[in-house]
Amino acid sequence: MSPPAATFTETAVPFNNLNLKKDLPVQANCHGIEHKTLEAMANNWESNFSFIPIRESQVSRAMTRRYFADLDTYAESDIVIVGAGSCGLSTAYMLGKQRPDLKIAIIEASVSPGGGAWLGGQLFSAMVMRKPADAFLKDLGVLYEDEGDFVVVKHAVRPSYCLFSLALRP
Repeated sequence: MSPPAATFTETAVPFNNLNLKKDLPVQANCHGIEHKTLEAMANNWESNFSFIPIRESQVSRAMTRRYFADLDTYAESDIVIVGAGSCGLSTAYMLGKQRPDLKIAIIEASVSPGGGAWLGGQLFSAMVMRKPADAFLKDLGVLYEDEGDFVVVKHAVRPSYCLFSLALRP
């Protein structure tokens, strides 16, 4: 038997743990090109707008140079977690909170982390989680509806998204 359907009244999603940066510094200004913000460009799009050309060799070099630098930096790990689904990401998050001294690597076979969270359970966008998962969701700052023995997250990808954003902080 399926659990009862949850209703949602939220209008905004506060990501309590996120500090979004809008004016990130640009490290280099190659070729004398002025870097603009979206605010500066709003309602001021030139009719001849086009992207600056780039060669595939430049793309490949920029990506591989950074990849191999990261590989060299992170080649040695204290813990390796296989799978970047909900369990793998949650495990890495909790270990990192308890032991920030550990070097934790996550290996994922798919092209994107998050496992099945992108589609929710049974292809629905909501995700049902049994308690005490509510304590974990509170720690992440993810809103949910309490249904007694379980909780429902309106969009299944929210917990993964919060974990991604925390992991990618500089």
